[in-house]
Amino acid sequence: MKICKHNQGFTIIELLVVIGILGVITAVAYPAYTGYIDSACISTANANANTHRGFQENYMIENNTYLAGSLAAGTASNAWTDALHWDPDDDGRYTYTVTPGSTGNITSSLLITVSSPNCSIDATEGN
Repeated sequence: MKICKHNQGFTIIELLVVIGILGVITAVAYPAYTGYIDSACISTANANANTHRGFQENYMIENNTYLAGSLAAGTASNAWTDALHWDPDDDGRYTYTVTPGSTGNITSSLLITVSSPNCSIDATEGN
């Protein structure tokens, strides 16, 4: 009577080949993934800056000046956002900074900076 032993499992060579294939896939996919994340961050920041610009324009119409201020990431709202009647819908991921430029007594331009750990954009508005 013959007893057959069947070895079960994978050889070290098979495991190394699989690890190598996974490494190649990761090396190709990760830069594309981070590119998509950065692109989404920039798109969101740009949309938030445009939305904020609209609120600043409404404030300008009512008060004949832009309202300077900032909102730190993770902050729900403050007196600055209350004065603008603006509530950013970004889960507190972005920091907003507004710097009005002036000519004499007239505020003539507006620099809106929206930033997060992944991206930052500047949007300028002028009259």
